[in-house]
Amino acid sequence: MKIAIVAAEISPWAKVGGLADVIGALPAALKHAGAEPAVILPAYGSILSRLPVMQVGPAMTAYLGVEAHQFRVLHAEDPHGVPLFLIDHPGFFARDGVYGERGADYADNLRRFVFFGKAAAMTVAELIKPDVMHAHDWHASVATIAARGDAMLKSRLSRTAIAFTIHNLAFQGIYSVSDFPLLGIDWSYFGIEGLEFFGRMNLMKGAVVLSDGASTVSPSYAREVTTDLDLGFGLEGVLRHKGAHFVGILNGADYREWDPARDALIAAQYSGSKPDGKRVCARDLRESLKLPPWDDCPIVGMVTRLTTQKGADLLRDALEDVMAIDLQLVMLASGDKAFEDFFSAAEKRHPDRMRVVMQFDNAMAHRIQAGADAFLMPSRFEPCGLTQMYALKYGTAPVVRATGGLRDTVAEFDPAAGRGNGFAFDDYEPAAMIAALKRMAAVFAKPPLWRKLVANCFAANFSWAESARHYIEWFTALRRERGLV
Repeated sequence: MKIAIVAAEISPWAKVGGLADVIGALPAALKHAGAEPAVILPAYGSILSRLPVMQVGPAMTAYLGVEAHQFRVLHAEDPHGVPLFLIDHPGFFARDGVYGERGADYADNLRRFVFFGKAAAMTVAELIKPDVMHAHDWHASVATIAARGDAMLKSRLSRTAIAFTIHNLAFQGIYSVSDFPLLGIDWSYFGIEGLEFFGRMNLMKGAVVLSDGASTVSPSYAREVTTDLDLGFGLEGVLRHKGAHFVGILNGADYREWDPARDALIAAQYSGSKPDGKRVCARDLRESLKLPPWDDCPIVGMVTRLTTQKGADLLRDALEDVMAIDLQLVMLASGDKAFEDFFSAAEKRHPDRMRVVMQFDNAMAHRIQAGADAFLMPSRFEPCGLTQMYALKYGTAPVVRATGGLRDTVAEFDPAAGRGNGFAFDDYEPAAMIAALKRMAAVFAKPPLWRKLVANCFAANFSWAESARHYIEWFTALRRERGLV
């Protein structure tokens, strides 16, 4: 099965969020499963400066309305031999950022990503000719829209199934109806059954409607966004209407990078069968952050953005009660300035129990996962989440709000039965989170129970191999429905 993956990010070269991690890992897993993946991306300078490239095929032209834009397609390979097709348009992509710089989006992002989607669809039709085209999030949505809305591309891709995956519904690519002509498709596609969204143009909606199948990144999030008005962000009805053609497939964790048995960034390597190194990592974390060496209380780690989506407001409101529990809190976190200011001030009030590192540091992220005993994720919503999967691999018990992918990966520990791999709470309120942290601390105070919990964490497996298998099964079903199998 030939699969063309269209996305705006890829780890490690052009990373903003979790989408980059997915695109950096899923293609290799698909290849390992026997598929033939290729990835289509913008030719960012951050990629061109780090990978050897060569032009493939002649220059092509994509139109933004009546405005012609010539581009080249450059070819590279990722470390696993997966082909990368890079859309080379320096005017749009030779910039320092992916979506913007210094906290502000680029003013021409609509034009940049409409162009990218159209150029990607042309590249797929001209150079790849796949069985499946798989586009990700609104920045790649125009690839789907063009593949089904542009008459010429529709004909050339008639034997290609189109899949579209939503990673975060909070960002949909909503613009003025006056921008619709940039797409170069018939106005019949602008309507309640197409791209129209409360009088505006919604690119994600268009991709969902025009795809053969849409998905999101966990089964629970797929259910939540069709039933919860707050989580559906206005598309809950569209996704419900998609019916069985809207599914949730859980992301995987990239265990090539996140594995304590071979992690070069931590103080001591360890594993489920040889766990002693974890205590070395805990001592190293405390020493590096100048926390008191209180081995009899748990370290609770966080690696997060300080936003309301990630539960920063919940932690803020509960912080004094959290500090009253016998634990130490280590945060690698940045985001909204008001939250940054609050937690910086809180660290000064609780110098023995709290550390906040505002500047992101990948090595520190690894050291927190390895050195912490528990990992806190009090998210308001979480499409999938990856850091709780990393925590499990590192024998670090997650304490999470039961939402989206957190619900699908973390099961409440039952001390009597010895089952479960973490602690979960349902209500988005301080008391519920405090209760979960107290349950964690109570288990930590009983070493035999804690060792059983940690063993359960180590036993969890959310590798990309399983996710790739589900994607291939889904793609096969979509192709069968189109009569292509």
